[in-house]
Amino acid sequence: MRSLAMGMAILLCLGVSACAGTAGNTRNNAAGNDIDYGKVLAVNQWAARRHATVVWIQYPAVRREKAHNDG
Repeated sequence: MRSLAMGMAILLCLGVSACAGTAGNTRNNAAGNDIDYGKVLAVNQWAARRHATVVWIQYPAVRREKAHNDG
């Protein structure tokens, strides 16, 4: 019974922390930064294959070409 309670407490903590961690992504998108999800996925998969950990301080932004004006 004690291990069941401990497991439920751990799952609850993980769930709450996952919800709290998603607030930063909306802030980045609201500021006009488009996150390059392809690069994030590629780097995370590369690290997982090598048993490494990636901590993103600032997510990479999608590079957009500047519009050329002829006028």
